[in-house]
Amino acid sequence: MKQAVEMEWTAGTGKTLSKLGAALHKSELEQEPDADIESNPALLVQDLNTGSSIVMMTEPHEGGKTHGNGYRRCRDVRQRVPAALPTKKVIGRLARMAVRNFVPVDTDPEQYSIIVRRAIEDIAAELADESAWSAEDDKFGQAITAAVNDVLDLTWSVRKGDTLLKMEAYPLDVAVMDTEQVKEMIEMEVIE
Repeated sequence: MKQAVEMEWTAGTGKTLSKLGAALHKSELEQEPDADIESNPALLVQDLNTGSSIVMMTEPHEGGKTHGNGYRRCRDVRQRVPAALPTKKVIGRLARMAVRNFVPVDTDPEQYSIIVRRAIEDIAAELADESAWSAEDDKFGQAITAAVNDVLDLTWSVRKGDTLLKMEAYPLDVAVMDTEQVKEMIEMEVIE
């Protein structure tokens, strides 16, 4: 690839190819969203302004992550990752559960709001005071600590499968193309 980079390219060529590549990759994912695919792309890339040309081919090899191919896209992977639950959301859910479980349903609305406010204040004070929590002092402390750690430690997530390449760019010194004729053909296509 180093030789290809050292060739003369029109400014913006890299970004243009990157944008095209992103669009093609997106299209491939939409056509076969969760497939294990192996292939050997063979591409000719030519700068019509400078004449720089390269051929992209599979780098000769056997085995490896690409199984001897130039391109491999693996299936999506289901994995356990650290949970990303915001602390405020966790505290809010715990407070809602506590209030729902400890405030009688038949409490009149005026009393209910007083009980809820008091319960939330007590819960918030308990959560904020680190010295008030000790797994050894609490009858259910160890079980609660273990359950919370299980929930907050790891959760299941699906991520896209790996995309692997083993391609090489070969500069073409002998690629001859009438770039003016190609440009005229493109302009004629656009006019029609």
